[in-house]
Amino acid sequence: MSLYHRLMMRYACAVRSPSFASPGALAWFCLPLALAGCGSDDEHRSAGEANGDPATSSTLTGSCNLRAQVSGGTDIAFTGTDDAACLTVMGSESGLDVIFSGAGAKGSLELIVDFVLEGELGEFPARVVVTSTARENWQGKACTATLSEHRLLSTEASTLGELRHYQVAGSGSCSEALESVPTGGASVTVGDFAFRAQFSWRD
Repeated sequence: MSLYHRLMMRYACAVRSPSFASPGALAWFCLPLALAGCGSDDEHRSAGEANGDPATSSTLTGSCNLRAQVSGGTDIAFTGTDDAACLTVMGSESGLDVIFSGAGAKGSLELIVDFVLEGELGEFPARVVVTSTARENWQGKACTATLSEHRLLSTEASTLGELRHYQVAGSGSCSEALESVPTGGASVTVGDFAFRAQFSWRD
């Protein structure tokens, strides 16, 4: 793991916005489960990507990937070609939370899906948090995430109890711009996005 990724994991766990914390059902452990997607750039260049369809999760490979375009108060392009690290939160009852930390000082995008259950598929309300390299923040609740994959990979005995590791993939969109926090700054827009990440559930 690179020094950049270690520092980003430490930063992401330390500066979460209290007003945007998920319900108590989530245990706040940051897990570096999938630091980058696997495969070469050529393997990522699918027909969907070539046609400019960022909302098709089937065009992404590997365990961690994000394709999204953020513009406005900050500009961040996640290409879906191994340019993001995944920092995920362990769930105990409901909810998924992943921070996609951009490589090369890009900033980050956090996707929060509060009410999804273990193994569940479908469309869910979602929240998105964008953080720039200057640590400026934008948040928005008018988003949705559609989970097309929520597949059990393995189980593991641990001091926290049984951990069940899942591969999750899907797509999402935000119908409104994200507002700056604190308020008053320029907003940002997030285009339709696609994502892959690994999460762990426990009892």
